[in-house]
Amino acid sequence: MKDFFYWAVRKAKSGNFTWLNLVFKRVLPFNAPHGIKIVGLQENQVRVVLPSRRSNRNHLKGIHACAMATACEFCSGMAVLIRFDMADYRLIMNRLEVDYVRRPGAGNCIAVADIPHDLESKVNAEIEGSKDGVSRFVLPSRLLDADGNVVAEAQVHWHVKPWSRVRHRG
Repeated sequence: MKDFFYWAVRKAKSGNFTWLNLVFKRVLPFNAPHGIKIVGLQENQVRVVLPSRRSNRNHLKGIHACAMATACEFCSGMAVLIRFDMADYRLIMNRLEVDYVRRPGAGNCIAVADIPHDLESKVNAEIEGSKDGVSRFVLPSRLLDADGNVVAEAQVHWHVKPWSRVRHRG
């Protein structure tokens, strides 16, 4: 499965997101009902779409706060995942903070996570310098409505640890 995943990532980096979206639909069943799909995957940025559809709406007919948070978390997670091989690192989201800035306008929303160019070097330096072998960092993401307005900003906290330093592999 790992080889297929990274093959799908390479396809996505060249603009074909079909296989990677199918992988995530199967691997992350929680996200499947939201219809979140990767629409942009570059070395410095990940973009996912959160569709405006009934299952993602709240009682006020706007996009539900939990759907927005899920899209932001998924986008940040994808950014971490394309930089750190799951065979070598344990990736855990530790905390999620979301500020809801404004109500989104009509239409789909896009979550965006910018990937710092020095993410790997900073994480590996922190792992080497820490007693517990973990790097703790925040990789923020933001959600834009169809008009390009920021509607939510998320601070996604990650723990990254090499499997070689993990005592218990659940």
